[in-house]
Amino acid sequence: MTAISQSFRCFDAVARRGSVRQAAESLHLTAAAVNQQILKLEALVGTPLFDRLPRGMQLTSAGEIMIAAVRRSQRDFDSALAQVEDLRALRRGHVNVGVSHSTAEYLLPEVVESVQRHHPGITFSVRSGNGETLLRWLANGEIDVAYCLRRAPPPGVEEVRSHPQQLGVVTAPGHPLTAGSRRLRVRDCLDQPMVMLSPDMELRTMLNRIEPRLARLGRPLVETTSVPMVRRLVAGSHAVGFLIPENVTQEVADGALVWVPLDDAGARQHSCIYQRSGYTTAVAMGLFLGALESAVVDIRERFERDQVPRAS
Repeated sequence: MTAISQSFRCFDAVARRGSVRQAAESLHLTAAAVNQQILKLEALVGTPLFDRLPRGMQLTSAGEIMIAAVRRSQRDFDSALAQVEDLRALRRGHVNVGVSHSTAEYLLPEVVESVQRHHPGITFSVRSGNGETLLRWLANGEIDVAYCLRRAPPPGVEEVRSHPQQLGVVTAPGHPLTAGSRRLRVRDCLDQPMVMLSPDMELRTMLNRIEPRLARLGRPLVETTSVPMVRRLVAGSHAVGFLIPENVTQEVADGALVWVPLDDAGARQHSCIYQRSGYTTAVAMGLFLGALESAVVDIRERFERDQVPRAS
């Protein structure tokens, strides 16, 4: 046991043994050194902690209060040391994270599996919601880190990392819109049936900024808050959708969907990691953030590599 202080160590030993001499023997110190520590502590408290009796040292009422506090402090100190050692050895640790619904579906499970494959003692709490909700949870201390598309953070929250995200057109294989080699813009899709995310979602807001005529077209074929619904309906029809690579990684790899980046100037957004201002990143959280960043970069590089240069 590592003592929280030499005075506490000597005080506890004398209280247990009722004798300065016996306490000194157990601590491998001189009796004078132990007695000096007791006197020092009594001076700090401002009252005697022991009655000096012929038969030995007996705690006073003040001493009883102090010994309980000292032992509680020592237990807390030992527990803190054990937690620090657990994190150093990565035997244990916890990550409390909030992500978008679509990130919770594909990307995050892969990251969690990757971390736990090497560090099975790290546990996770995961909540999903839209960006505004995630940052509110973060500001309130309900989660320790949030990952979502960039937005203005509330007071007490700061952006700590960012990753570019390219918005693209999603179609079924063989769709004439994505079968050619020309560059695509939102305006090229206006005469197509569309499966779109709802107006309150970030990707839809991006589209409306890129092409204001979208708002004048009337309702799309389907409007939904569900990214999985967009993928499924587009894969089974001639409709088009608009998603980022993270949303369609598996379907593109399996050949169920085709994704082509939009060439519009406003088609690039950033996914960001947010934490509370002044938050100290624990070892387990640092591992998680490193794995998340690696996965996001891998997806981006894979999609950039697979895109054939298109002529205007």
